[in-house]
Amino acid sequence: MRKKIIAKGNIRRGDFMRVVVTDTLPEEVPIIFSNDGFYLNLSKALIQNSDASSFVKKILTPEKTYTKPYRYNVIRDNFSARGLSLIHPSAQYDAAKFYQKYDTLICYFCSKSSASLRSPRKVGTTFFVKGPNSTKNRFKASPVDSVSIESSVSNPASYFSYNKISRAHQFFDSNDYMHLEKKFHIFRSLDVSKCFNSIYTHTLYWAVDNVQAAKDNTSSAGFANEFDRLMQSMNYNETNGICIGPEISRVFAEIIFSEIDKRVIEYASKRGIKYKDDFDFKRYVDDYYVFSHNESISDQITAAISLSLGQFNLHLNENKTVTISRPFSTKKSQVISDTNDALIFFFDKIIKSTKIDKVKIFTPKEIYHSDALLRLLIKKIKAICSLHSSHYEAISDYIVSALSKRVTDLCYAFEEPKFNNSGLEENYISIFLLLIESIYFFYTVNPTVRASLYVARAIIMATRCLKDHYPDRLPFLSENIIRWTIELTKSISRDERHKDLTAVPIEVLNILLPMKEIARQENIINNYLTKMCEDIDSFGYFEIVTFLFLLEGQKSHQIIIKKLFAKAKEIVNTGLGPRIDSQSAHLALDLLACPFLPLEKRASWFNILRSKCDLPKISREKAQAAVKQMASTYWFVRWDRVDLLALLRKKELSAIY
Repeated sequence: MRKKIIAKGNIRRGDFMRVVVTDTLPEEVPIIFSNDGFYLNLSKALIQNSDASSFVKKILTPEKTYTKPYRYNVIRDNFSARGLSLIHPSAQYDAAKFYQKYDTLICYFCSKSSASLRSPRKVGTTFFVKGPNSTKNRFKASPVDSVSIESSVSNPASYFSYNKISRAHQFFDSNDYMHLEKKFHIFRSLDVSKCFNSIYTHTLYWAVDNVQAAKDNTSSAGFANEFDRLMQSMNYNETNGICIGPEISRVFAEIIFSEIDKRVIEYASKRGIKYKDDFDFKRYVDDYYVFSHNESISDQITAAISLSLGQFNLHLNENKTVTISRPFSTKKSQVISDTNDALIFFFDKIIKSTKIDKVKIFTPKEIYHSDALLRLLIKKIKAICSLHSSHYEAISDYIVSALSKRVTDLCYAFEEPKFNNSGLEENYISIFLLLIESIYFFYTVNPTVRASLYVARAIIMATRCLKDHYPDRLPFLSENIIRWTIELTKSISRDERHKDLTAVPIEVLNILLPMKEIARQENIINNYLTKMCEDIDSFGYFEIVTFLFLLEGQKSHQIIIKKLFAKAKEIVNTGLGPRIDSQSAHLALDLLACPFLPLEKRASWFNILRSKCDLPKISREKAQAAVKQMASTYWFVRWDRVDLLALLRKKELSAIY
């Protein structure tokens, strides 16, 4: 088996600012978006120009007792979207300061529940980087990322160390689950209805006010009230509902649910139902898994959970309650199991594994009829869906992830010193084409943001591998990838779901971003980007920065770039201003630093933005000097020297919930 760890590092315990890297952003954002630059600017005070510095300080100093998050939707399924919130930079900064003050107390209050599968246990002190043996990955653009592990902001996956698991599916593959199935006859899954939208922020006090705890002379009531105010202020002073997406929201919810779990056990005990003997239950965020000897006990525990939730204004979604008896095999697990068998059969036809110095490497077999193999895989997957009355949505992400991983494994073989790739050129070309075409098929039938990261990783890894080892064959692969990408985006564009659900097409943007590396000079891609920008009036922050990044300030695209800049200014002008409105703040900081926009235009806009932040206007020369300083660093989008593969790896390490 491939060695899992390439490096281990220690996190500076006092570096509370890393909270903005790990706990304040949604997962569903474009590949190029992160808080890395924001973290560096806050922790290292990179902005030295006084005019630029005073502007940044204003944005990070709330004008009101609240800020307004940038709310956006991403596609969840054929009929619904998931609402997410990108909170204001000043709110993210406040979150970091709150963690600095209360991180130990957060862990204390989250530790009340033995049923929780994912809760903070202590402040993280160590991180691991997974991957091949060498840190000098030849598929990584080495001039781009020279940051050492010690100072890197991209590796720690979370501010806290969490207990047990990071994803729900890991529980169902664990020994704990197997032992529970051995002990109990009945399994029941319960879902809390619209959990984060329903949380009343004041209920945090209800969850902690009966706990006599103190840390550094801070009372539990003070902690609860401050956390309550923080969650309100970052959410436009709303008390009903909390921002969806950031990890800090899950931490807030975990404290409440820890108390609910405790009350469930107490409720059962009063009725003579013994926890761990008559029943057991686990909870992953807002999903409950109840194990018992019979349905009568399951009903009583369900009632206990419902009653305890009701004490915090939360409710179960009865339509999602599922009860099964042994063997504990849900329809989803059956579909995944059968899909895995189909993939194993497929991979066995095209890939062989051998060991070199106790490290397993994967190499391609000779492929004779790739079209027939792809058709056979699709036929098997269709049969599985039909057998289980399921749809592609249930398994497409899993399939794309598995296919992408095989591309990565094939590329890593070249890093083994004793690997002999002579005579394998045609095999590599064939297998990359087959795997990537398969990826595009299963992604097209159900494009999701998470799967888009797997697609991007596969095409970047494959093209870099060919560039390094078979450069003469790279154009052939690139040509096919470009064709598949355009077909994919056209297919998604014809789908009216994004318009109907007012969703940001992040799953499209993430597939287009690798084209900057793969097809930078291709007219067909440039022309297609022009066509996609015909609807700039509907663009928001993520679309604006993505297309500015892709167009790179090219002369042939100056009209579009001008329109994108105008749309950004319109959003800021019609909003509450960059000190309150998150979208405006992100646009202001990113576009002032964007080298693809004319310096004079940015300097002129900088003066307008200063007025919106109650700062006096300055001379044109001073404004240009300030903007040059802003452009010497980056905030949320790094405009140049970008390694997309490094960004993808960071997102995989940071993936949560």
